[in-house]
Amino acid sequence: MTRPYELVVLSASSSDELAAAARGLARFLTDRPSLPLAAVAGSLAHDRPQLPHRLALVARDGADAARRLQAPAARETLIGRATAAERPVAFLFPGVGDHYAGMAAGLYRSEPLFRRALDYCAEALMDRLGRDLREILYPEDFESAPPSGGPDGKLDLARLLGRHERSADLDRTAIAQPLVFAVEYALAEYLAGLGIRPTALAGYSLGEYVAACAAGVLAPEDALELVARRAKLIETAPEGAMVAVLLGAGRLAEHLDDELSLSAADGPRLSVVGGRIAAVERLERRLAAAGVASLRLPTRHAFHSAMLEPFEEAMRELAAGPPLSPPAIPLLSNVTGTWLTEAQATSPHYWAQHMSRTVRFDDELAELWRLPAPILLEVGAGRTLSTLVRQHPGRRPDGTVLSTLPTIEARDSDVAGVLTAVGRLWVEGMDVNWRALLPDRPRERLPQAP
Repeated sequence: MTRPYELVVLSASSSDELAAAARGLARFLTDRPSLPLAAVAGSLAHDRPQLPHRLALVARDGADAARRLQAPAARETLIGRATAAERPVAFLFPGVGDHYAGMAAGLYRSEPLFRRALDYCAEALMDRLGRDLREILYPEDFESAPPSGGPDGKLDLARLLGRHERSADLDRTAIAQPLVFAVEYALAEYLAGLGIRPTALAGYSLGEYVAACAAGVLAPEDALELVARRAKLIETAPEGAMVAVLLGAGRLAEHLDDELSLSAADGPRLSVVGGRIAAVERLERRLAAAGVASLRLPTRHAFHSAMLEPFEEAMRELAAGPPLSPPAIPLLSNVTGTWLTEAQATSPHYWAQHMSRTVRFDDELAELWRLPAPILLEVGAGRTLSTLVRQHPGRRPDGTVLSTLPTIEARDSDVAGVLTAVGRLWVEGMDVNWRALLPDRPRERLPQAP
């Protein structure tokens, strides 16, 4: 199927030459309104040298690309000088919560690399779930939600966490967790096929299983089986609740009691608490009386809380089934907040603990920001992790933070989001497998200095 957007790239030996090339390409496209942008994008990527001063943009057609080339200062046009290709690139995999029906639908329709990986996951999970995840992800009557009205730059809980109304199926643990794993795994495989490979990995809650698979700790088929069985195990737990709170873990402690657990330490001003419904309701009243903002999360279970401790032994037995290998790529641990050791990665006991212990994501971000000039890429739906990354007090000025799939509220296409991230990575100096991104496409002969 035709891709709804194209990635257009230009490079030159100097910034002045790049600006001249951009103006020339804009005139070239304006004079040829019927010219397919895919042909131009293919020629620029395949037939031009990859020089250090770079420009990338994502556009629907030639007119759209010309408009963006004529206003290069706009945020939608990426301009920079390629730096050393040795910058560390970390993939960050979200957990459940920001997923939605129609997630990555554009990629599934137009990108064969992504579609093959997602088909593999859906077919591998068919017997285990008795459902086809593709029918849940892409129902025939799916319609996009209206855009969010929240202001940018504000620490608004609902906007930050991307919470929204959705079908009951998508909030069932037994469906949501395998579904999120499948999409994130397929997206990571797609990026790898384009030559975008991580040098470090981190995952939030369920996302650590995707990271472990990407690191080679679990084979894909074993990871799918383990995630599906883990999700069904959690569904047998008593009903619980979770609430996000605009307080850091230290200040939050005074509001907690023995029936509540710190489920996640996400930053100096954000934590998540889990426990029985009545205990969470009491906490919400205490927080409201103290003038502290909170937001109930759409979940039936208190993940990463003491409510799941009775299930650790069953989880240990599940994790003892598949082979567990040392990580081939450095991987951060939710449980410790630092780098996962070989002993932990290969221990079923670690994966049992992972289910009920605090997600120490704030500490993981501190480790990532200690890397030299890191590129941190959120590989999944929404902006929750990239927002936390940007707001972390250890953020380095030489770091780059990127996201891929949009939130449900956004109007932009998931294809545009992923291609924008790929374009930014190329501008930063990463090599891109153009033959994988633009395979077998007719190319347009361009003038030497458009």
